[in-house]
Amino acid sequence: MKRQIHFAVVIIALLISASPESVIAAEQQATPDPMTIAIDVRELPRKLIEAELVIPIAKQNDAHQVALWYPKWVPGSHGPGGPIANIAGLQIHGSNGDLLMWKRTPGEVYRMEVQVPAGEDELHVSIRYIADQPTTTSFGHDCFGSSNIGMVSPGSLLFYQEGIKIDDQQIQAELHLPKAWRAATALPAVETKNDSKTTTNIQAYDTVSLRTLVDSPIMFGKYYQSFELAEDTELSPPHTLHVFADDHATTNLNPKVVDKYRSMVSQTSRLIGSHPFDRFDILLGVTDALPKNGLEHMRSTFNVLPPKSLQSAEALKGWDRLLVPHEYLHSWCGKYRRPEGMLTTDFHSPKDTELLWVYEGLTQYLGELVEARSGMMSADEFRARLLVELRNATHQQGRQWRTLADTAAASHILRAASPSWSGLRRSQDYYMEGMLFWLEADAQIRRATNNKKTLDDFCHSFFKAPRSSTLPVAFSRDEIVKQLNSVAKFDWDGLIARRVESFQQQFDPAVAELLGYKFQLTATKPTIPSATFRHSRGIDLLDSLGISVATDGKVQRVLLGTPADQARLAPTAEIIGVGKHKWSGKRLTDAVQKSSDRTPIELLITSGDELRTLQIHYYDGLRYWNLNRDETVSDLLAEIVKAKSDS
Repeated sequence: MKRQIHFAVVIIALLISASPESVIAAEQQATPDPMTIAIDVRELPRKLIEAELVIPIAKQNDAHQVALWYPKWVPGSHGPGGPIANIAGLQIHGSNGDLLMWKRTPGEVYRMEVQVPAGEDELHVSIRYIADQPTTTSFGHDCFGSSNIGMVSPGSLLFYQEGIKIDDQQIQAELHLPKAWRAATALPAVETKNDSKTTTNIQAYDTVSLRTLVDSPIMFGKYYQSFELAEDTELSPPHTLHVFADDHATTNLNPKVVDKYRSMVSQTSRLIGSHPFDRFDILLGVTDALPKNGLEHMRSTFNVLPPKSLQSAEALKGWDRLLVPHEYLHSWCGKYRRPEGMLTTDFHSPKDTELLWVYEGLTQYLGELVEARSGMMSADEFRARLLVELRNATHQQGRQWRTLADTAAASHILRAASPSWSGLRRSQDYYMEGMLFWLEADAQIRRATNNKKTLDDFCHSFFKAPRSSTLPVAFSRDEIVKQLNSVAKFDWDGLIARRVESFQQQFDPAVAELLGYKFQLTATKPTIPSATFRHSRGIDLLDSLGISVATDGKVQRVLLGTPADQARLAPTAEIIGVGKHKWSGKRLTDAVQKSSDRTPIELLITSGDELRTLQIHYYDGLRYWNLNRDETVSDLLAEIVKAKSDS
């Protein structure tokens, strides 16, 4: 310990005695020189992309090793899922053109160890990348393309030097496009050049940090049109909707759809009150050639939707309607304000995702709230969405062993659905149950303050930002509690512990009562629009027999402890007969409805190549969870979804 103290004293003394000029020189030397990246998408219609990187490195007198990382924990993916498997060519050269050897670090496929000769000051990295890989592994941080439209996530085409912070490392990018194509991105453009010899359109962008580059997807294509969405510049900074499609006609969005997006911008501005950007770009691919997809970014969003969903305001519904508002609200929740465990200085250090119930759950609530306030979704549809999620949460039995917080902590292993017993494993429930938590928080604030304060007030303080913001700001669980208490005094710590961090025998639907409703079992099947997001399809008898069945008779889900479970039914079994008749959904529901005569429900099923008959002992008729208005208290739900005005 004494030697360490002595060493520190010597260093301090040297710094004090150093001239100001030498200190400045040391600081300049510590700042890495800018990188460059040239992305060539001219072959994207054939699913190939080329990228050329120049990475400056410090000269050394001897041969040595430099470690390069491919982005592993890409922001927005919530897991170590950088699409490195899509690289189909990687060569690294020195500045004189010599090919350098590289190998992967044992046990870490994202880290490359490059053998560098003495005196070398830069690495030239050539990448070939295969686009349009399965979205089950790469999601929205990948690259996609067709003959008329494409999208690049720059992080998919990037390597960077270990030990360099992504906010310190600057990089200048350029994009090589087919001559007739145009591009849109949040990256500031500085120059456009046409190369007549190669029929190439070259778009150069200003130098930015590695963090900003990876956070700035680029969409491009042959057919393009843009729409301005911010009508009141005092209320909202400029917002541009960039539409790329497979033909000119499709880029001309229905005016009513554009108006809904304009209302989304203004209602969000009123909800939150400030913006962490001076302008915003919504990149929207309208095509069937690319998969439906989307990902959040701080100054832009990437979205792909099918043309049929944007033909009219009425056609835009369900998941497709939710996509743009959800990704847009992420600019504040998740990108600007980010859980402290997810705010790292590189793209390879593991992230603590436990606070995704805020990052995604609050965004889910605010996104659907803005849908309602902007007129995309009616108050009745919002109420139907609430009922759907209350029922889904009630049927979620995995909560008995896995907390909601753990679904966030284990996010990246829960994205893919399980074909059997998915409710026991749980999924990324922090989205929808997180939404229910924040709806309950809104109701608690309104009840505690006689509707004088709302979650809008929390948003105004929690997300407060200058329009010149460039870096995310971390938050913790403690800050969430503190900020909520500043709006309304309540046991927020206890509420979070109960709803998010505790094992539960069953879901507590207290939010319904707070809002002025009763969540209760009735014999009446609720009327829910068929396109409602996450609404159960097929024959839903979860509230009676404890099963849901597809229209072809295949059992989709079985709840433990229910009559269907006691009869030993299992997911993937197929019902081929009801009583003495062939399978039909109506025959099954009729049998349940008539069950009060104390006659067991008899089913003929197949499981593998085995046929067997089983009896379900259930005698209470049809039962469904419903959301009914309690006229003795005020309807807070109606207040929550009202559009906000300047007054």
